[in-house]
Amino acid sequence: MRQPLYAAAFLSLCSLAGAAIAQPSQPSWIDSDSLVLLPATAVFAIEKNGKFAVMTDTGRFIIQGSVYDVWAQKELKTLADVRHAVQYVPLDKTHLGFGDLAPLRIGHGDKAVTLFADPACSYCKELMQEARTGLPEGYRLEVLMLPILTPRSASRTKELHCAEDPAAAWQATVAGDLDTPLAQKPDGACDLEVIGKRRLTAQFLGARNVPYLIRDDGLTREGKPAEGLRAWIEARSSN
Repeated sequence: MRQPLYAAAFLSLCSLAGAAIAQPSQPSWIDSDSLVLLPATAVFAIEKNGKFAVMTDTGRFIIQGSVYDVWAQKELKTLADVRHAVQYVPLDKTHLGFGDLAPLRIGHGDKAVTLFADPACSYCKELMQEARTGLPEGYRLEVLMLPILTPRSASRTKELHCAEDPAAAWQATVAGDLDTPLAQKPDGACDLEVIGKRRLTAQFLGARNVPYLIRDDGLTREGKPAEGLRAWIEARSSN
């Protein structure tokens, strides 16, 4: 039962145009005669005259037959099904384990909203400030820093993750502070692989830009919600 999950991860990463992995590696359990990468950077779902199909961005290939969402474990039969699939991550089925990525937490509620951010992202800073003053009752915001916007982002992400004083790192993160020196843990005492795992998780989910939000029900949002973080979270109850 493990192979389909690996396949889903591989195919998801292959579809990320502009991702850091330019040439995806071939899984060891697929031989070269069983895999061909189509010359396309994206695929589209279309529905016309009552007929549903998937096609590549070049228009050269049309994929007919059933489209199956491995994460949600359901067949996608209409454009509405596809819209829902691309907007939601079935957190109860993917078991991604955001807690293993050492998130910074704002609030103490049982329901988690996840934010992929960058130290140099001003909108991310605004979202964290909103979370500090206006999270709905029972919610918390979990922030996962990614080094993607500026050269300084990479070094600051490491400094925040490896800070000797977690409280100081927390304050610097929510303030969007790129400059205040942070005492670092001794060499070898900080697990730098966590930062790489965050990047792979973001790529797997299709989180190409920041801020990128995932609500507790799986709804995703790229960019800062115009209606405000609290309103976006509370809209869950009406769905």
